[in-house]
Amino acid sequence: MLSNIERYDFIFFISANAVNFALKLIDGKIEQLQNAKIVAVGKATAQALTKAGVNKVLSPKQGFNSEAVLALAECQLMTKSRCLIVRGDGGRELLADTLKARGATVDYIEVYEKIVPQQSCEQVKAYLWNKEIAAILIYSAVALDNLMLLLADEKLKERLLSTPLVVISSRVSLAAKKIGFKQIIVAAESSDAAMVNALLNGDACG
Repeated sequence: MLSNIERYDFIFFISANAVNFALKLIDGKIEQLQNAKIVAVGKATAQALTKAGVNKVLSPKQGFNSEAVLALAECQLMTKSRCLIVRGDGGRELLADTLKARGATVDYIEVYEKIVPQQSCEQVKAYLWNKEIAAILIYSAVALDNLMLLLADEKLKERLLSTPLVVISSRVSLAAKKIGFKQIIVAAESSDAAMVNALLNGDACG
């Protein structure tokens, strides 16, 4: 797919990691991307593309998720459009399914793998036990699942679920509510600055 990347009409980048790993695979030759409409799901993704030298990037003004991308005017009439979605392994199928329903052909290329970190969490567990963690910032539903796996300790569960949780989207907020987190703060948008602002100024929702 990468060797024939020029044949795509649209290339969708799901994350900044997707941009960075894909560029390594094409040796940074961004001219291969210039014939397609380049679409970034979030601000950080758009910034990674701009930093790499991609001049024209389509990105939602707000929302920063698949729904917001699908609302872009350029993504409405997709008949016979050839689309490539660049992402990590797994993820939501909404973008691809909707593009197909609008008449596009869609391919995926998964350029990185999301795994549970292999590291000791004993210090973090000690902080939780002593109520020394003020808040936890979570950037994705996968990260939330991994957090629960890493801190899978029934003795700590109540303290973990009582710790304020700052999340990057309403979708991650719903996942956190299902798990049982009691104080959840949703960032206004998908960016580090918004996450910090939510941490400092946000009101938790139960």
